[in-house]
Amino acid sequence: MKMSVQITEANEVIGNGVGAVMQVREVLRILQQHPDRAMDLENKVIFLATKLIEEVGLAKGKEAKKIATNQLISGAAWKKMQEIIKAQGGNPKVDSETLPLGSHTFDIIAEKDGVIKMIDLHDINAVCRKLGCPVVDQAGLYLYKKTGDKVKKGEVVCRLYAQDEINLNLGKKRREERSPIQYTN
Repeated sequence: MKMSVQITEANEVIGNGVGAVMQVREVLRILQQHPDRAMDLENKVIFLATKLIEEVGLAKGKEAKKIATNQLISGAAWKKMQEIIKAQGGNPKVDSETLPLGSHTFDIIAEKDGVIKMIDLHDINAVCRKLGCPVVDQAGLYLYKKTGDKVKKGEVVCRLYAQDEINLNLGKKRREERSPIQYTN
C-alpha cells in the first residue's frame, strides 16, 4: 500500500463559513464557481487535488495542477458532484445560495478602522458551539473579513447564525467574553 501525507496549517478558518450548512455552501460555491467563493479554500482544494493526481500517476507538477484547476473551471467537478448527489437521492440542482441558514442573525461590526490582526480558531469554535453547532446544521458564522484584511469602522466583519434567540444570545455572550477577532490600528 502506498500512502502520502500532506501537512497543512489549521490555525485559522479556511474559507469563510463555520458550521454544517456554511461549509456545504462553501464547497458548492467552489464547485459552481460562484463569484463569492472562498479562494483560500479553492486554492487548498486545488493543492490537494494536484497531489492526488500526482499520486495516481496521471501527471506531475504544473500539469497535475492544470488538470485539477480545469476540473473546476470547466464544470466537470460540479457535474460529477451532481451525479453523486443524484445517486444518493438528493437534488442535483441544489444551489449554494438557497441553502437554509439560521433564522436568527447578528452582525459583528468593526468598532474602529484597522486591520484584522488575528482570528482565533479556538474562540470561533467556542462561539459556534454556543450558536448550536454541530447539532443544528443551520447554525454557524460567516466571516466577511480575514486576517490581514483592512476594515472600516461600521463595516460588517462577521455574521452569526442561530435557529433561536436563546442560542444567538449565547453566541453573542461568548463572543463578548473573548472576541475571536482581534484588530490593530
